[in-house]
Amino acid sequence: MCAPGPAATQCEDEEQNRHAACENGGAQPAVNGSFQHAANGSSGLNGKAAENGKAHGSDAAATAAAAAAAASNDRDSSFERKVRRVKRAARSELSVSKGEWRKWGYASAPGLLETAHLTDSLERVDASTLTLEQFVERYERPRRPVMITGLCGGWPAAQEWTPERLLQRLGDCKFKVGSDDDGYAVRLKLKHFLAYCTYPEHAPADDSPLYVFAHLDWDREEGKALLRDYQVPPLFAEDLMRLAGERRRPPYRWFVMGPARSGTNVHIDPLATSAWNALLQGRKRWVLFPPGTPNALIKPKGVEREAAAWFTHVWPRTQAPDWPQQYKPIDVIQHPGETMFVPAGWPHAVMNLDMTVAVTQNYVSTATFPDAWRHTKRGRPKMSAKWLAALRGQRPDLAAIADELAAQGNDESGSSSSSSSSSSSSSSSSDSSSSSSSDSSGDETEGQPAAKRRRTQGDTQGARPQAEPDGGDAVQEQQTQQAPQQWQALGGS
Repeated sequence: MCAPGPAATQCEDEEQNRHAACENGGAQPAVNGSFQHAANGSSGLNGKAAENGKAHGSDAAATAAAAAAAASNDRDSSFERKVRRVKRAARSELSVSKGEWRKWGYASAPGLLETAHLTDSLERVDASTLTLEQFVERYERPRRPVMITGLCGGWPAAQEWTPERLLQRLGDCKFKVGSDDDGYAVRLKLKHFLAYCTYPEHAPADDSPLYVFAHLDWDREEGKALLRDYQVPPLFAEDLMRLAGERRRPPYRWFVMGPARSGTNVHIDPLATSAWNALLQGRKRWVLFPPGTPNALIKPKGVEREAAAWFTHVWPRTQAPDWPQQYKPIDVIQHPGETMFVPAGWPHAVMNLDMTVAVTQNYVSTATFPDAWRHTKRGRPKMSAKWLAALRGQRPDLAAIADELAAQGNDESGSSSSSSSSSSSSSSSSDSSSSSSSDSSGDETEGQPAAKRRRTQGDTQGARPQAEPDGGDAVQEQQTQQAPQQWQALGGS
């Protein structure tokens, strides 16, 4: 059997499943052969429509439906109990039996998932026309968001990360779909999650569905399998926090998967990190605000923390004539094969328009090191000490900057949420985490609490992560004082 532990996959304690997809990505046999007909749909990276950036997610949803129907074959009381336990653990404030997961009716809200009325206002650039130096000078250093095409077409993930293939490979592995009230991970088998995504009484009807948000760790079998399927694009290869050590640094890379209406409330990524988010299946809707946008404008009181609520109640306000023009948002639809670059300090909200599959990572580069150092020094002092020691040996130029900031008294950020950790594909909950790199042992299993549990890396506090692992209940305080100038450079008024 697969026993829980730092190096073991969270498989059910059943002998018949021990050779399932958890083991080195081995294939799981089809049930009744009913998903054999599923092919790469137009929402996948290989679909013809995806090549021109106009893909939709209906085929991905159909693939998920076929896969789920074939995989579970257990739409019975056992499956229902598991899903209900997970729902109760992930969002204890909602009564499952009373139908409170669908009380707002967002699933039937007209226009929530429509995009015809939107103006896609973000610059797009082909990676083949962009050198690393150009990327740094045009986007990373001035902190300008951009959508980049052509970065992930050659990845194995382009073929392997369809719901059908993921089911075959990893259907019996458990993935994090939320956090309980004590901050421990709530997990569900992938085959059950795919079934949840298609059963009419679950994700298709839920206001804000569950969402897979799994920290990728070489200590977990599913992490090993997925990490082999993609490579960090050269544009984002400089990853200064790795010098602090894999076990010391905060969680920074995630596999994210979720149905329509799942997503994240507005937030800023933690520790002044930048992020990239590569989409393999489906479409995501992004809204980005200039650094320095007041929290009161974009996180008003009285609005639920879920993505669907934010896009229903807050986004329309940003289109009103009296909305401050210096804080006008960027709207963009991300299609399969596109990679979003989110610079440090940009508040953003994300909602899935279809069944989506993506990978995202947070990172720190030389261009953004000073801000990242200030936030890390304040939010993670033990890690910052290890990091500084490593910088002295490998990047003495950056260590000198850290020393200079300390001498000036500028090595501490004013952000109270800088210790949270999550990424841009993220979370509507607070993402504080420990310095351990494993989030496996002792965690809640399909809604059933273990006798003894410890909080581990990748586990978040609060309700549950929603896609775009990004951290923090509150938008962090301004990370730069150049918001108006930055926005004018992007064409804002």
